Order: sequence, then structure tokens, then C-alpha cells
Amino acid sequence: MSQIKKQDITALILVHNEEIHLERCIKNLIKNVKKIIVIDSFSKDESINICKKYKIKFFKRKFIDHSTQLNWALKKINFKTNWILRIDADEIVEKNFFNKFNKIRNKKKYNGIDLNIDHIFLGDKINYGGVYPQNQIRIWKKNKGYFDKSPMDEKIIIHKKLIYRSNLKIIDFNLKGLKFWIKKHYRYANKEAEFYNILVNDKFKTNQNVKNKILYYKFPIFLRVFLLFLYRFIIKKGFLDGYVGLKFSLLHTIYYRFIVDCLILKRLIVK
Repeated sequence: MSQIKKQDITALILVHNEEIHLERCIKNLIKNVKKIIVIDSFSKDESINICKKYKIKFFKRKFIDHSTQLNWALKKINFKTNWILRIDADEIVEKNFFNKFNKIRNKKKYNGIDLNIDHIFLGDKINYGGVYPQNQIRIWKKNKGYFDKSPMDEKIIIHKKLIYRSNLKIIDFNLKGLKFWIKKHYRYANKEAEFYNILVNDKFKTNQNVKNKILYYKFPIFLRVFLLFLYRFIIKKGFLDGYVGLKFSLLHTIYYRFIVDCLILKRLIVK
């Protein structure tokens, strides 16, 4: 049997207490990429032992936000492959991901590769609603990309915007359950409220994602939460995902966005 040729890719994974996911992620990648590097935010579980088990190089660094962590890695680590793949510990690549990557023609002329992110929400795939599936640049050439300074929903900025639109797919498949999801999105809500202050003070370069948020925040506080729910669930056909679509729309819109507005209002009152 011929040995599988590894792609000229380093996979970069940010980790904090990801023992439930990390081994799955590593096994999903290790036969197909030349290098895997983990940036750990002082995990207290078995994450580091999993890295050691698979001889994965890891660094420990205090977590500030995703952009800061990723930019530190891009600046300080000597990547020896031409391509970098950013993937979260709770994500996996599709079965034929690397075969499809290998077949991309004229890769050398591109600096970044845009791909599809699928989302599994509490065990079921989200197909409608306007949030998932979504496009993200997750693969880029070494020294050709860096992340913006957004505290939330960080985006990579690619040199000369030479980007290939692919049909490669990463699957976001978290196994930690509803309680974890609620706690995580409460933390995200705090960061989103911080991001709101940046937006209203016009201190951030705009991309399409930011422009959409600016438009959203022009609607009246709290009312915009329910308008967004109707937009996602009715106009963007979230209802076609059935009960899971309803759960996702309620939690990701009503719960999450309502908390964001509460935190925004609290900051405005304090001022």
C-alpha cells in the first residue's frame, strides 16, 4: 500500500480545555498535513497530554482574544510549510478535503482559499436561516495573511486579496452540549458589546460582516432582536430545518442578541 502524501500545510489550532474534541481533530488531520501546532491557553484538562501522545508541537499563552492569539502565532512561529490551515478543536474537515485541496489548479497564484463551514447544532445540521453554511478564509499562504483586531468574529486579511473560492468544507461539530453553548454565548455577548462600542465610535475598518452589523445596530434596541429572528426564521427559511431550526433561531437570535442588547444598555447607563 502506497504511503499517503502529506499536503504542504500546517494546521493551527487554538485550545482551551478541549480534551473532548482535540484527539478527534488531530486524528482527522495528522495523516494529511505536514505539521500540527496547538496554541494552548493553559488548559486544566488532558489537552496537553493529548498533544504529547501524538507528538504535536504546542505553545502555552494567556488568551486575550482569537485575533491576538492567532496574530501572535503568525508572528512568532516559524512555519515551514507554504500553507496554513486555521481550524478549531471542535471542528473536522470533510472526508475528501485534502484530495480536493490537492486538485486545486494554479494554487501558487492565490494567497488565500475561501471554503464552506457547516454547523452541527446539538447533533443536527443547520441548513437554513442565513447563519450557516457560511464562507470563511481558513487556508492562506505563509506570510500572506494576518487577522484584524476585532474582539469578536475576527477576520483574516489577505495580501492583495488573491483568494480562491473553493468547495472545501469544514464541519463545526461541538460535543459539549446546551449548557456549554449557553455559557459560551454569554461570554461572546460580552465581547459583542465591546465590539459595538468600537463600531459606534467608527474605530474599525469595515468588511461586509461589519457593514451588516452596523446596519443591524441602526434598528431600535431590543426590537432589532425580534426583527432579526423573523428575518432568519421566516425570510431566510430557518423553519425548513424544523424543530432544530427553531431551537437554533431562538437561542442564537433571541437569547444571544437579547443579552448583547442588555449589556449594551448597561454600558450606556454607566456612561
